[in-house]
Amino acid sequence: MEHPDLIKTKGEDGGDRQELQPGEKIAHLEAVALVEKHRDFFEHYAGGRVKIEPAPAGLRTFAFNLEKNTIYVNSMFFTELGLSEEKTVFATLHEVEHFMEKIQILAEEGGERKFDKYLKKIKASRAFSLLDNCVADIRENRTVVAKTNQGQGELEQKIYRENLFPSTDFISQPRHIQFCQALLREARLPDEKCLVSDDVRQALKDVAKVPELMAIMTDPVTPMSLRLRLQDKYLWPKVEALLEQDLEDKKEQQQQKDHEKEKAETEEEQGEPPENQEPGSDEDQGEADGGKQGQGESGADEEKKSEQKQKDSGNGQDEDEGQPPAEISGDETDPNKIFADDYIEVEKKFPEAVPVEEIEKAFKEWQEKQKDKANPDRADEEYAQKIGVDKKDLQAYRQTVESLEKISNPETGVGVVEELKNLFARIIAKRLKPQFAPKYPVADGDELVDPAQLVADVQAGNLEPKVWEDTEIREKKGDRFGEVEITVVCDRSSSMSEGQKAIEQRKATVLVMEVLKEFAELCEEEKINVDKPLSIKSEVYTFASSETDKKPLKKMSAELGEAERINVLKKLHDLPGSTTDFVCLEAIEADLDDQTKQKITTGELKKIVIVFTDGGSDDPAKVQVALKNLREAGLVAIGVGITKSGEAVLSTYAPDALVVEEVSKLPLVLAELLKHHLKDI
Repeated sequence: MEHPDLIKTKGEDGGDRQELQPGEKIAHLEAVALVEKHRDFFEHYAGGRVKIEPAPAGLRTFAFNLEKNTIYVNSMFFTELGLSEEKTVFATLHEVEHFMEKIQILAEEGGERKFDKYLKKIKASRAFSLLDNCVADIRENRTVVAKTNQGQGELEQKIYRENLFPSTDFISQPRHIQFCQALLREARLPDEKCLVSDDVRQALKDVAKVPELMAIMTDPVTPMSLRLRLQDKYLWPKVEALLEQDLEDKKEQQQQKDHEKEKAETEEEQGEPPENQEPGSDEDQGEADGGKQGQGESGADEEKKSEQKQKDSGNGQDEDEGQPPAEISGDETDPNKIFADDYIEVEKKFPEAVPVEEIEKAFKEWQEKQKDKANPDRADEEYAQKIGVDKKDLQAYRQTVESLEKISNPETGVGVVEELKNLFARIIAKRLKPQFAPKYPVADGDELVDPAQLVADVQAGNLEPKVWEDTEIREKKGDRFGEVEITVVCDRSSSMSEGQKAIEQRKATVLVMEVLKEFAELCEEEKINVDKPLSIKSEVYTFASSETDKKPLKKMSAELGEAERINVLKKLHDLPGSTTDFVCLEAIEADLDDQTKQKITTGELKKIVIVFTDGGSDDPAKVQVALKNLREAGLVAIGVGITKSGEAVLSTYAPDALVVEEVSKLPLVLAELLKHHLKDI
């Protein structure tokens, strides 16, 4: 399907290709620049629940993906409304709140049915859509200001006064449109009353009589489904009543037009001169002026025929309608068509950032994904194909990850994965720049941070709820390491197939990959907030007396993609060889260049090597030589013996060696090793 903003050109192969027009290219570049500049702020504002991406080239609006929780930002606030960058940032936060409302309602029990009903209503009635948009705008703006600061509130007021509603005079518009716009503007600028019809003002007063209605309906913690129920009960009937009056007005106006037309046609017929008009009469003058006497037609008749010909050829109306193109026929009953021009004028003031068609498209895609989730086998098949792995390997990896969630530290009762996540959070916290640190919760402070708890506590009789946040200056410094590289060496000797050894080694390896992936992502996310950024990299070797021993199964990098992790686990099911651990250690040593050694010496880099083995090495002497060289270079190298058969590590890998006799504890022991050797970074 061709996009209206694309122009066809010829490609090198002679086929058609489509390119963006210059204006659209600029708009797309604006969107990209806006997102790149403010992405961290937008995503931090959303609490990590929403991802921000620039809208694809050629898309004139915002859009979103309900499955991936991604909102696509357009430059329309720049181009269509002429907003400044700071106003555009506010407007984007506003759209994030619209999106988060939709995420929330779909997460509710029965949310899909509620959202489907809501979509049908805004598609069926532009009046309802306008009301819903205005009420939602109140809620979204309240939320943005509540989550940021009063400066954003002042900026919002400037947007309303300077861009959206510079005039407070709505009286020329249909009543139901007056009501919706006045409801919005007066809610956000309560000291500035709008000029509206008397019956509209009365409807606004009636709404204000319901105690706390608008405050509850547009509270940031009010679920979208509750807002819609309150909206339907208290506001939509007001709009419907005003819409009925507007329809009556239109009907009367049309009847008046029809009456005046009939009267004009009657007067024209009665004023027509008789056939035997005396020479020199007005008829003669008309014939002279029009040059039509020889054709037997008057100028008026010719004009009528010309008008009819234009109707037949150009305006798309039926011959019998007799109405100019801009008018609505007298028998029209659809409010969407009757007030189409009025709705267009309203949309010019604040165009829909995400049109209903885009919302519907996103909803349908979300529904398809839900069907896939209901059929997990089919979903796994499609996803496995997408990332280039076998379905059975994908499912095996996920089962292994699930098994890790069940492993807890017996001393603390906390899961090993959770303990490692907590450790990583503390490491990042140590490196944070000097900043305002919260002391929370308190009964009296600088900012209200939990309005929902405030309402609940006050209703329960607690008039001093601890829902405020105070601040203090706190400075935290990190240690010297800027990079951490962790190497795991796995045993693929045939003896690993005995008992549970191979299973627990796979769990331990998956544990390393999962937690290091998350740690690397956390470091990347927080790099702008820390004194000294931290880089986490990892690699995996395996030994099985083959040529592949000297090459990492997963190369040293910060990336740990899902397909890569799945393939590592798959390889650990193959146990063909013997204990050639020295080959991997020699390869790791050979990879140490002078620059790497210098970084280790100066404390910029910490390298950790952990070797799993269930038996004596094929060549202990070579292992010890490689270990000596690695440790002299500053690496931490640890041998982990699996079951009693692995006791040889105590001498071969001394002094950094241990034996895990109870194989089920291998993941737990590995977690302890990571905690011990990472705590000082």
